[in-house]
Amino acid sequence: MEKKLGLKLDREILKQLGTEQLVEITIDQGKSIEKLTNRVVEVEKEIEKLKVSRDLETIT
Repeated sequence: MEKKLGLKLDREILKQLGTEQLVEITIDQGKSIEKLTNRVVEVEKEIEKLKVSRDLETIT
């Protein structure tokens, strides 16, 4: 389904879809958002580690 989302989902296209299709799109988007959120958290943690490492190097 994610490949199908590559199409532009404008209002007119969404109006033509059935409930099951809209639910599937919503669930897929929720999964994508969850993956992206988890990735952002990972990147933020890595940035913090790098900041601490940098700060330690400047102290010594």
